[in-house]
Amino acid sequence: MTDTVRPPDPRVALLKELADPLRLRVIDRLGHGGPATVSELAAAYGVPLPQLSNHLRRLRDAGLVRVQRRGRHAFYELTDPGLQALVVSLDRVTGRITPPVDRPETPFTHARRCYDHLAGHLGVSLYAALRERGAVHDLPDGTVELGPRAQETFAALDIDAATLGGDRRRLAFECFDATEHAPHLAGAVGDAVAAALEARGWIESGQGDRIVRVTARGTRGLRQTLGL
Repeated sequence: MTDTVRPPDPRVALLKELADPLRLRVIDRLGHGGPATVSELAAAYGVPLPQLSNHLRRLRDAGLVRVQRRGRHAFYELTDPGLQALVVSLDRVTGRITPPVDRPETPFTHARRCYDHLAGHLGVSLYAALRERGAVHDLPDGTVELGPRAQETFAALDIDAATLGGDRRRLAFECFDATEHAPHLAGAVGDAVAAALEARGWIESGQGDRIVRVTARGTRGLRQTLGL
């Protein structure tokens, strides 16, 4: 009697493609920011075009990304929105099962941008405060929905909760913060919070491309509105 030969598990092949740090970051970037050209991706990650092109070819051959031509430019995009949900789930599980790493307090760990939303200690604290006040509610899969007190809480930041999520961006989801080992808020809601704080002069660009600084006005404002 011979053993039954089992066919390859396609999930294993999928996870192997995502196991490379650069390929995973590409999937993450396309999920957060939408379609992008090779030049945009190369600039974002500081890698040579030939190296990035090799990884993009693997993702394309695996059916994870596709190329859309727009005039003279070629844009890469995810083939399935489920890939966005998969990365969000990975972020949530990672934060629960992996031990945190002690890191010194620096401007980068304190407050920075992650795509168009806020990360670091500031981003994590903002997300926690919004949850505590019932402005948002996290779901088991890592997505986030507006809570019963969304309208009044966001209005205090000059954000109209009724208009959030009206474009192609997902409404809200958790994004794993590697320096804080906790989630911060991404999606249309997270982007709106960052834009609102900047418009009020509560945060401003600091050293480096991503670092932000909380101003004296912002310190007072965040304490009064969100208890930070």
